[in-house]
Parts: sequence; structure tokens; C-alpha cells
Amino acid sequence: MSPTDGDGLNGQASAQRAFGMDSAGLASVPSSIMAEAYAVPDSPVFTASIVEIIPWYKQKRYVCIFLMIAMIMLIGVVAAAVRLPVGGKQPSIVYVNVTDGPTETVLDNVTDGPTESLPAWIDGNYQATAGNGLDLAKFNRIKDRILERGISHVATLESPISPQYKALRWIVRDDKRQFDLTTQDDESNTIAENEIDDERALFQRYALAVLWHQTNDLQVVRESLSGEEIANVFDEGYTPVALTKEDIEWNQSTNWMSEKGLCLWHGVTCHPHEQLGEKFDGDFYVAILNITSNNIHGILPREVYTAFNRMVALDVSKNRFAGPIAGDIGMLSELQDLLLFENGFSGNIPQEIGQLSNLFNLYLNDNKFMGQLPSQLGTMWKLRGVSMFNNSLDGRVPPGLGNLKNLIALYLDTNKFTGQIPKSFGGMTGMIDLRLRQNDFSGSVPSELGELKQLETLYLDTNPRIKGSIPSELGGLVKLSELHLYQMNLNGKLPSELGLLEGLVYLYLDSNELTGNIPEEWGGMRDLEELFLTGNNLVGPLPQTIRGMKNLKTLRAADNDLAGPLPADLSKLMKLEYVYLDNNDFSGAIPTELGLLKKLKTMHLHSSKLTGEMPQEVCSLKTEYLLQDLRVDCDEVACTCCTCDE
Repeated sequence: MSPTDGDGLNGQASAQRAFGMDSAGLASVPSSIMAEAYAVPDSPVFTASIVEIIPWYKQKRYVCIFLMIAMIMLIGVVAAAVRLPVGGKQPSIVYVNVTDGPTETVLDNVTDGPTESLPAWIDGNYQATAGNGLDLAKFNRIKDRILERGISHVATLESPISPQYKALRWIVRDDKRQFDLTTQDDESNTIAENEIDDERALFQRYALAVLWHQTNDLQVVRESLSGEEIANVFDEGYTPVALTKEDIEWNQSTNWMSEKGLCLWHGVTCHPHEQLGEKFDGDFYVAILNITSNNIHGILPREVYTAFNRMVALDVSKNRFAGPIAGDIGMLSELQDLLLFENGFSGNIPQEIGQLSNLFNLYLNDNKFMGQLPSQLGTMWKLRGVSMFNNSLDGRVPPGLGNLKNLIALYLDTNKFTGQIPKSFGGMTGMIDLRLRQNDFSGSVPSELGELKQLETLYLDTNPRIKGSIPSELGGLVKLSELHLYQMNLNGKLPSELGLLEGLVYLYLDSNELTGNIPEEWGGMRDLEELFLTGNNLVGPLPQTIRGMKNLKTLRAADNDLAGPLPADLSKLMKLEYVYLDNNDFSGAIPTELGLLKKLKTMHLHSSKLTGEMPQEVCSLKTEYLLQDLRVDCDEVACTCCTCDE
């Protein structure tokens, strides 16, 4: 404690008590100090004989003068000990024990040895000063409250090199807002509904400071990423040890670590203040932390989850975060949107995520998560969007997800899920967009999916272990615009009921084992733009009703056993751009009417049984319109404008 600290005594009063002076300032110095202060060196000038010949009244005056000079010298020595650096390091702390007895002065000089007067977890390279140093009492007070509230772990706060320690030091020493804590039993400190207490404001600033140090300290970033293979969708991977300070600089950091209220920090949005709105130079409850696309590297510290009890949206997407998600994420009880996509997060998705009962959107796609989906997801009734594609998740999908009647989008594609697609998915009656593609599902396509009457997009493709036929119940999905069932192991006939899907735009059934004819009823798919049937075992002719597909742009039916003549009604599809009918058994002449397809760019008719001559009207499409790629069997079809298939 410095002479100006403690019980409020000023420097002079503290000195008086320390040296045993009375209220009038008269010296009452202990004999031990007197002997030291008035020790006179041996000198011919100062001898006993000289003192003896001085009159008694003058001796008293000289003694007083000597006492005053000695007192000034002693005070100067003490002041020098307070103010002057020792050994070129930070100034020492002088603790003055204010008592009525002899003074006990502890000089805690900075040495290379142990420092016993400071806690072991305080940085040994830093010593506080009375003027601008670290207030240890305040540091400990706030530290204890942080630990008591579970904001940080004790191990991190006791390491001088940790982001948590550095953040707390900034709060105590450098943050000009100088928040402090009131006593917990002070009943007079009631908080109005539209105000925030200093404790919560302090926790929030502390947590953001932890995030700053966690992602801006080069050594911390390197160590936190050392075990990670870092890469994202934008560029190639890199080696963490090669990172430089410039590499990890945030793109935007306006007002971070400044004296400004955190409501003005970049990416921070506070709950609207009754008088000042959501953006004001103050510290209010944080509603949104949105630091997306900000070139942030490192670990997302747990303090982001533990310090913001009223946060409703957390968006750290499109950065370079890595490592696991702490189970403390369950403490964000009011969170509605959790957006962590396009990072390098890894490990299992914590079960505690099921505690986020108010969550609407959960976007974890494009990371490196592994393991099974927490079954607790099935109890999060408010969920509207779940996106987990492009991870390494495996195991069976929890059937409890079928209970989420408010869910409108579920993206589980590009993972390693196994087992059957749960029949319970038919209970997700609000579902609009369901994507399960590129996994290792087995079994068959559940007919229960036909209960999803709001469904617009269904991606089940690239699951080669799914067998069986296409459920006719899918024809009842009248709002469906995209149906992706390619690269599976489907068999059986094409269901005619799909012709009821008048709003269907994309139908991809290629690379299966489908058989039978193309149903005539499919002509009712008037909005269809792309029809992919390549690589099946389809037979029979192209139906005349194909003319009903007025918006068709791409027709791919190569590598089948389709036969018969090419229908002239293909010319009714005036928007056609790409036609692939090669490797079939079509026969007869090429219709002249195909010359009406003025938007045609590519037409492959080779490897079939077509004969005759390519109509000049079709060749004119190459010279006058957009046709560039026209292929036939030149041995069977005479053509001057075609590319001949060998």
C-alpha cells in the first residue's frame, strides 16, 4: 500500500504515524531510528570537546537543527526508494504498515528471485506502481467474482500468458471506463429494468477482451492452431507456425479495446435502450455479436458463451476459428441464431446445445465436426433452420428430429451418416427444404416423405446404398420444385404420379437402375427446366406429351435403351438449349422441325440407329443461331455441319 492508499490518510499524515509524531508534528522518534539517523562520522571537526564548550542554550538549538536535517535526509531516502527504479526495472512497491508502534517497511524490490509479497499467478515481469499500476485488490476482487459466476476457469486466470489474464489486466489497469464491483450484500444497489449493473457490463467487456487477446496474440493463435489442419472453402490450407501478425489482423475492429461503450464496438449490437436506442456510447446488454468475414484466427473462447446472458444472435461465420465448441454454449439461454459456418471448428457437437430452447437457426456447415448428432436436437421445438452440411458427422440420424414440426430447412448433406432415413421425418410437416445428399444412408426412400406437403426441395442423391423404387407418394408434394434422386441404386418404374408436380423445375434421376417407359403423364410438368434420366435402363419412345414441358431447357436421357423415332414434338420446346439422347436405340430420320430450336447450343444424337441426312434447317442453327456442338454417327447420317462420333 502506498502512502496515499489505505485508510484515506494523506502522505503527510501517513508519515507522521509512521514515524511516531504527535498531532503537532513534534518528533517522538524511537531510539533505534534516532541512533541510525543521527550517526555522525568520525571527523576532526566533530569532537566531544567542541560540543562541550558550546553553551547549553546553543546546544539545544543545534540539536534541533541536526534533528531537522536528519529527518529531511531520512524522508529523502524513503522517497527515493518509492520513486526510483531498482536495477533498471519497474518501480518497487513500498508497503507501509500504519501502526502505533515501530514502522515495518517492506520493500518489494524486483529481483530474479521469488516474489513472496505477490500472488504466484501474477505476472512476475510486471510490478504495479502506486500511480498507474495494477490495483491488486481490485484485480483479485474481480477475478474472484468471475470465477464465482463461472465466466472463466481458474486455470486460465492464473496463467499470466493466457488471454483471460490479459483481458482482466486490461479491465483493471487500462480500460478507461474502470468498471468495478459493488458488494453483493448492498441492498441499495437496485437495478432499473432499463439499466445494466456494473457486474454484467464488466463481464461483457471482459469476455470481448478475452476474445480479442485470444485471436490477436500471435503466440496464442499459433499454439491454439498447432494441432489443426486449417483450411476453408476460400483457399488452400496453411501452416499455423508460419502465421505473422499481419496474417491475423481483423478486417474490422472499430472501437475494440477502446474507452468506447461496447455498444459501439464493431459487430456488437445492444438491446435497444429506452432512451438511447441500440447504438449508443455505453455498455448495455449485448443482443448480437456479428463478426462474420473478419479474418479471425484461433479458438472461440468459452467466455463468449458464459458472459452474455441476453444474447440472441451469435454470428462468427466465414472466419478461421478452430477447435471444439465448449459445452458452456448451453448457457446462452436466450440465443435464437447460432451461426458458426465456414470455419474450422472440430470435435463433437456438444449435447449442451440442446439447452438452447429458444434457438431458431443452427448453422454449423462447412466445418470439421465429427461424431453423432446430439439426440437433444429433437427437443428444440422452435428450430426453423438446421444446416450441418460439409462436415464429418456419422452414425444414425436421431429419429427425434421428426418431432420438429416448425423446422423448415434441414441440411445434413455431405457427411457420413449411416442407417435408414428415419420414417419419422414425415412428421416435420413444416419442412420446405430437406437435403440429405452425399452420405451413406441405406434402405429405401421412406414413403412418409410424401406427408411433407410444404416441401419445395428434396435432395437425397449420392447415397448409393439406398435401393428400392421411387415412392408414388412423392407425387403429392405439389409445391416441390427440386427433386434430386441421382447416383443412388433405385430401381423399378418411373412413377406416373410425378406428372402431377406442375411446379417441378429440376428432376434429376440419372445414374440409377430405373426401368420401364417415360410416363406420358409427365407431360404435365409444365414448369420443368431440367430433366436428367441418363444412365438407367429406360425403354420405349420419348412420349409425344413431352411437348407439354414448355419451359424445358435441358434434356439428358443418354445411356438408356430408349427406342423409336425422335418425336417432331420436340420442336415445341422452344427453350431447349441442351439435348443429350446419345447411346440409345432411336431410329429413323432426324425431324426437320428441330431446326425451329433457335436457342439450341448442344445436341448429341450419336451412338444410335438414326439414319438419313441432317436437315439443312438444323445446320442453319450453327451459322445463324447458337448451336455449337452437333454430334451424330456420320456413317449413318450424312451431315456437313456435324462432329462425327468415332
